[in-house]
Amino acid sequence: MQRGGISRIAVVSAILVTLAAASASSLDLGLQTWAGNLGFATDRTSTDTRFPGSHYFWGLSLYGSQPITDKFGFETGFYSDPVLRNISYALFSYNEKAISLGVGPFFGLFNDRGTLLKSGISTSVKLGLPGVVFVSFRSDSSIGGDLVQEGDYLQQRDDISFGFYVPNAICTLSLDTRKFEQKTDVDTVVDSLTIYSFSTDIFQKNVPYRLIVKFSYQSLVREFISGAAATTLNSLVLGTEVDITMTDSLLLQAGIEGSVYSFGQGTLVGSSEGFLFRTFAGVKVNVDSLPFMSRL
Repeated sequence: MQRGGISRIAVVSAILVTLAAASASSLDLGLQTWAGNLGFATDRTSTDTRFPGSHYFWGLSLYGSQPITDKFGFETGFYSDPVLRNISYALFSYNEKAISLGVGPFFGLFNDRGTLLKSGISTSVKLGLPGVVFVSFRSDSSIGGDLVQEGDYLQQRDDISFGFYVPNAICTLSLDTRKFEQKTDVDTVVDSLTIYSFSTDIFQKNVPYRLIVKFSYQSLVREFISGAAATTLNSLVLGTEVDITMTDSLLLQAGIEGSVYSFGQGTLVGSSEGFLFRTFAGVKVNVDSLPFMSRL
């Protein structure tokens, strides 16, 4: 498995989240781990023509959020991704009934020995009528121009969603794009992922769990600026997630998505011989609701 600096991310994340918790009110903290083989190995070359599905990836995410006032909030997090590598962010938000605006710093962490920290900016906008319809946009992007030195890289993620409410469910159409571009010793390599998805979040009042069903078309691409043919893996993916409210302070999450059908383009010949999947499990804690907090 490819750890990609996850252990260092975990240490940094734990320290910063703990510091934030010291002065926090109504603080939510979360931890999530994921694993899967639906991705390209970071050392894949332009001459590779097969995708056996034998490269496994795993990662860890830590995050926290809290309201500052009735209208202002703050969230921060660290996460890893098979395309974007290691990411951190801090987002300050302003919230009204029909609109939410967010902005803050965005960082790439420990993705190259020569560039330990890559700065950027995060922005988000959400418009909607509560309980009726909404549209949201989120963008995370590195700041920088041309890649000059070996190891230089750029990260970018854009996510736009349109959702509407029906009885006991929220239906959402989404477009998610991710891109990681890096200069190596022989070439400049671009990894990108485009996801078109439709999801249904099913819930019921006073029921301690909710079910999310998601169907998506995903296109994973590795390009070489030198002119070598791109490698593309296209997949139809079906996934599900379950959130279970154990207590007022504890929420458990688990999910899996798997390829129903995959096919290659460019230099990729045929389809994978194995089952392609991603799976995750996580926990979310509301600190204020913990029993010992009431005694402090």
